[in-house]
Amino acid sequence: MPSSKTAMKTAEAAAPKQAKGAHAGAHSLDKIASKYHSRMRTVDATSDSLSEGVVVPALREAIIEGVLAPGSRLSEVQVAKQLNVSRTPMREAFAQLEREGLVTVLPRVGAYVRAVTLRDVEEIYTVRAALECLAVQLALERITTLGTAQLDDVIEAMRVSVDAGDPVGYVEALDRFYTIVMTIADNRTLQDSHAGLIGPVRRLRRIAMARGGRMQASFSQSVKIRDAIVNRSSNVQELMREQLAGACRAALDVLNDASE
Repeated sequence: MPSSKTAMKTAEAAAPKQAKGAHAGAHSLDKIASKYHSRMRTVDATSDSLSEGVVVPALREAIIEGVLAPGSRLSEVQVAKQLNVSRTPMREAFAQLEREGLVTVLPRVGAYVRAVTLRDVEEIYTVRAALECLAVQLALERITTLGTAQLDDVIEAMRVSVDAGDPVGYVEALDRFYTIVMTIADNRTLQDSHAGLIGPVRRLRRIAMARGGRMQASFSQSVKIRDAIVNRSSNVQELMREQLAGACRAALDVLNDASE
């Protein structure tokens, strides 16, 4: 993460441009929030549950879907109003989103949607390759009948999304695929380290999956990884490296196209 002074200059430069975009997306943010409020109606809406049940997932979705663009300033007052919550759960929500790599919180300045650079993508996928190759190797060693069933269920969900041409549903299912692999690997330190890497590239991955052929290529490779884990094949790490190499290229293409 850049120094506070450098990050402040970057955020301040982006803020005037993005403030307008954040205001224009207010109705969309309201709509996203209403969906999560509906799910919370049967839950005791304490500050903690509002943060976890409404604020964090609503802002996460808004960032990934581009409703809140990179560089957007997240005013506690404005965002709380748009999400129809008090300011109480906002600070914890921003802290959680910062841990996920989606938000940057600058002391005495505020919270901003994190912008992702070409270097960020290259570094993230380099570390992901190390962690996820370890994860699939551990999963191969620890796979159970239950784990196989979970992988089969998520692969079917991915297949349905591919057939429907639904990149949003596909990315959600792909996230579940990685979560299941991490669960089967059964290493909490690995899981915690991996969780903070996915956030920054989620929006890029969402855009990339809408492009011709990327979703099908990702799915085909995921099926190979599933088969290698279940059948305890020695090439499982190589397959994961191939998957991540393709994902990295796709994310870099999205950033390069955006800069043109």
